[in-house]
Amino acid sequence: MKTIPHLIVFLLGASVILGGCQRMQPIYSVKGHAIPAAAQRKPLADIERAIFEAATARGWNVDRIRPGLMQATQKWRDHSATVNIVYSNESYSIDHVGSSNLKEQGDQIHRAYNKNVHALEDEIEKRLYRVGY
Repeated sequence: MKTIPHLIVFLLGASVILGGCQRMQPIYSVKGHAIPAAAQRKPLADIERAIFEAATARGWNVDRIRPGLMQATQKWRDHSATVNIVYSNESYSIDHVGSSNLKEQGDQIHRAYNKNVHALEDEIEKRLYRVGY
């Protein structure tokens, strides 16, 4: 009877370990991330500049499509990822456009994509806080 609880603990531990090793994850998107309150009072051009500088600092090549929309592409080794960054004085979003060599299948993608989008989001947040002060 003692083997059943041990087996359950073993299986739970194994699933946690194997789950941490997965390379494929759901595609991460940033939806309606609030602009810091102090930066909301600044001109849209200041917000645009902060987002542009954040993306280029993280290695993304940025094209301004129109006010409120940029498209950014990041290339490393033989991989690439493209996102749209939609922004206003109130919020911004980072939406997946496409990728190359990141094993994209439906709503799943290699974890490297998500890592890079999280880093972009963090850098944008830091720079927007600076805009407000």
